[in-house]
Amino acid sequence: MNIFITGKPGCGKSTLVSELIELVAKKEITYCGILTPEIRKNGLRIGFKIIALPNKEEEILASTELRYPKISKYGVNVEGIDKIVDIVKRNFNKANIVFIDEIGKMEMFSEKFKEFLFEVLESDEKVVATLNLALLKEFKEYGKVFWLTRDNYEDVKQSLLKILL
Repeated sequence: MNIFITGKPGCGKSTLVSELIELVAKKEITYCGILTPEIRKNGLRIGFKIIALPNKEEEILASTELRYPKISKYGVNVEGIDKIVDIVKRNFNKANIVFIDEIGKMEMFSEKFKEFLFEVLESDEKVVATLNLALLKEFKEYGKVFWLTRDNYEDVKQSLLKILL
């Protein structure tokens, strides 16, 4: 089953995925995936990391210091994405749940990411992914979409826990 979490920026999509990962880990359910937390300097966002789960190896996903390819003010590190995807792929067959935070424009610069994403979405594994609004039309047919807001955060979280646990 593929689950997509989408919503406006700042509604808690990444926070929700992180909480779900913690709860799944406590239940000793095997998982793998990708996290893309912000990099902040002096209170300002200057980029994003890309982290392989569960081993937590990381690369820079995007940074204001990188030049090309570019999304908004960020240059995207395609080689870094590819490296993390290779790591996650090694754990994919051992996982019961795959978490992807996020399916977004930056990640789509990587052919390896796209290939892995469709491999995962077409598998029998449970997939939980945050989905950039710009890609909603393209991916909504691949699974169930949960629209997250600050007001429905706990309800969505409980619904997802029932599916995952």
